[in-house]
Amino acid sequence: MSMQLSYSELRRRLSGVGLWPEGRMARIACYLLGLAAGLFALQNLLSLLAPAWGAHLGGWVDFLIFIAAVLFSILAFRWLKRRMLWRLRNRLIVTYVFIGVIPVVLLVTLGFVTLYLFAGQFSGFVVTSELNSQMRSVEAANAAILNELAARLDHGNKPSVESLAGLKKRDREWSRREVCAW
Repeated sequence: MSMQLSYSELRRRLSGVGLWPEGRMARIACYLLGLAAGLFALQNLLSLLAPAWGAHLGGWVDFLIFIAAVLFSILAFRWLKRRMLWRLRNRLIVTYVFIGVIPVVLLVTLGFVTLYLFAGQFSGFVVTSELNSQMRSVEAANAAILNELAARLDHGNKPSVESLAGLKKRDREWSRREVCAW
């Protein structure tokens, strides 16, 4: 196996990987970069042998590198544009998703939010109704106690705890209640 690569073998391998310059601009950018690398090597060699000659090549190296960088950035932009732009089929699929699927998802979400808000309103109504019912029950109990104590006082009897025993016998709720009167 020889270590030498022929030009055609090198080209075939780089093309297989996708690194071989295909277009005219890509070839020009590679040639300019190669020329800049060669001039840079020559500049370094001349700076050792004749420093004055090597100093004159620095401007050319910078100019060629700048031009190669501009060309490579244009090529990179083209490559990104080609990779990032979708084909017509993909654009149509995305359009159909936005036209068909997204509105359905939004309507279902709107329905769930509406049901959640109505459930909250209904639970608030149920709690308020239960509180009003309990308050009416307490008001009725207070009125019963008031009537019992007033009837005892009208007959000239002294109010006592035993006088409320009749109320405790009639209603189970009274067994848990504690009554205080002033």
